[in-house]
Amino acid sequence: MAKLVVLVLSGPENRRKVITGLKFAQMAKESGKLEDVRVIVSAEAVDIFKDEFFKDLIKEVNASVSMKACKMNAEGAGVADYVESSGVSLSPVGKELLDFINEGYEVISF
Repeated sequence: MAKLVVLVLSGPENRRKVITGLKFAQMAKESGKLEDVRVIVSAEAVDIFKDEFFKDLIKEVNASVSMKACKMNAEGAGVADYVESSGVSLSPVGKELLDFINEGYEVISF
């Protein structure tokens, strides 16, 4: 079975793109058609954690899909506390992304 990483890079000003990425990851996980699905939030996308609009969606997706946010980007944007309070883990996602690729995960970005 295939494994997937959904890499969300778009900031909160691109609501449709962020929503599409997060909802796609959730749907992919719940479909049972993939062995594993992960979400990585990085670059400008870390700002979604301080945007009230995304609060419920982040909680919903994180309940079904393993989500992580880039620690370096979150700290640089001053949103690390928002990420942690949402229940999403902060992590050095660059290295993890390389590991996922090495383990055969497909990566799609939004």
